[in-house]
Amino acid sequence: MTFDVQSYRYCSGKVIAVAEGKIDTETAFYLRPVGEYSDRQGKKYYYSAEQREQDLQWCLEAAKKYKLDMEMGMSEEHARGKIPFDYRQHFVVSFNCRSLLHFFDLRFKKNAQLEIQKLCELMWPHFQEWMPSIAEWYETNRLGKGKLAP
Repeated sequence: MTFDVQSYRYCSGKVIAVAEGKIDTETAFYLRPVGEYSDRQGKKYYYSAEQREQDLQWCLEAAKKYKLDMEMGMSEEHARGKIPFDYRQHFVVSFNCRSLLHFFDLRFKKNAQLEIQKLCELMWPHFQEWMPSIAEWYETNRLGKGKLAP
C-alpha cells in the first residue's frame, strides 16, 4: 500500500506564495481549529481564536523571512529552519501488511497525536478494501488497543 507525499522542496513554493500574498496562509500551514484539547497526559487546555490568529500571523511572518532568505541566496535546507513545523506536506509512504498494522498499533489509539489519528482514519478504509479479512480481524482484536505486534 503506497500513499503519496512530496518533499519540502515542493512545499517551498507554497510558503513563498503565502509571503507574496498569492495564497491564504492556511494553504501552506496547518493549525488546529479553535477548541478544547488535551495533551497525551490528559492535561486539558483551550486553543482560543486569539491564539490561533497570533499563530497564523507568526506563520505569515516566517514565510516572509523564508522568502527573503531565499532571495538572498540561502539554500532551502538552511532557510526552512525558520519555518514553523506546521507547514503542510505531501509525501509517499509504503507499507506491507505487517508494517501497516504496526503503524496502526502505534498511531491509531486514543492517546496518539490528533493529526496522526486522523491520518489513520483516512487510511483505514483503503486497508479494509485492500485486505478485508485481515482488517476485520484487526478491528475486532487490536484496533485502538495500543498493543504492539509481536
